[in-house]
Amino acid sequence: MTTSRPRSRSGALQIDAPDLDAAIAAARRNAVVVWRGERIPFDQLEPRIARTDGRGERDGLYAGWGEALDAVNPLYEARLEHWREAAASAGIDDLATALAAGRDVEAWSLDLERLAIFSETVYYAALRRYLALIDIEQGDATVADLWHIVRGSAWGHWFDERDLDRAAGEAGRSIAEGMQGDGWGSAESGLAGDDAGAITPAGAVAEVYGSLVGDPAWLSRALGMSSDEIASFADFVAFVRLWRVRRSLSVAQYELRLYRSKDTPLHRAYFSGIVGHATGVDVPEAAYLHDVGTPFSSISDLERSMLAGAIATTVEHQFGPEWWSDDRARDLLAELAAAPRAEDALAQLGYDALDWRPLMRQVRTRLIGEMSGYGGPNITTRAGTRKV
Repeated sequence: MTTSRPRSRSGALQIDAPDLDAAIAAARRNAVVVWRGERIPFDQLEPRIARTDGRGERDGLYAGWGEALDAVNPLYEARLEHWREAAASAGIDDLATALAAGRDVEAWSLDLERLAIFSETVYYAALRRYLALIDIEQGDATVADLWHIVRGSAWGHWFDERDLDRAAGEAGRSIAEGMQGDGWGSAESGLAGDDAGAITPAGAVAEVYGSLVGDPAWLSRALGMSSDEIASFADFVAFVRLWRVRRSLSVAQYELRLYRSKDTPLHRAYFSGIVGHATGVDVPEAAYLHDVGTPFSSISDLERSMLAGAIATTVEHQFGPEWWSDDRARDLLAELAAAPRAEDALAQLGYDALDWRPLMRQVRTRLIGEMSGYGGPNITTRAGTRKV
């Protein structure tokens, strides 16, 4: 995938709408879902759904989440219309190209399709395994069920702040202050640090450190995870990373269609269909603008992950599987993090452009059997016994 320097928001197309952004934030903040007499703030609903074990209870909360989204959607729609009007005022016919910040959207779309095809079989195989663990058949799952799976509550006992901060010290990181909530997801966020969301070399380096949570060598030596759990947990983290990748690429593919038409019912159907197919679970049409956020932030997430994959591949090749304990590797990562642009970091690594293959190699080698689901073990659910 080729990369180019993002265009500043202060350039030809001005889409900032602080009043609408503030109105959306206020609507989300004030929205409440009433469930069994309890008033649940909208922004607390998604983690609440993820923590809910019973499927009936989870489905009820999930339905309330969709209804709340539809209540906020008029404001999201007003913001989208503002973006279109800004493009028209600037004499721009193709909003998608304008919002893509200098990227070649057609070449980029084609590369996303390649990534989707390459990762589909192994993703669906892993998805079937994890859905089977909560007695749900593929084709009968919602994104709420997936939230419940990726919360990873079964692994939380490994990630208390004291032990995790001690283990992170092996990689030269202090993470207890960055941890929020509980469980392995907080561990990942803490290892990544404050720059995890940035679309810069520093953000990619932070993601490399965050990926240690699924690194078998780090789990064994630094965290002291028992040997009989390492393979399963590394597989779980690899599945979550793959889900995030496929979700980002599907949202990016959807955004290309969103910005090139004004047919709201079609947008809703596109969102549910494209993102639902890529992630293998039902997603509500009501989230068709909620999940977009900043235009094409989905592709920025993918670009950061691709750069992180290239960095991780390089340091592991040069310094071995326990690179995180080597001062030379940490010095190299600090040097890469200081690079002004992704292109500069890529050149230092010896890459001509961003490439999703290093990332996918790392993910696939940590999945159990890689093609698990084809001739795998039997799992018994309410629907019977089958290979997964």
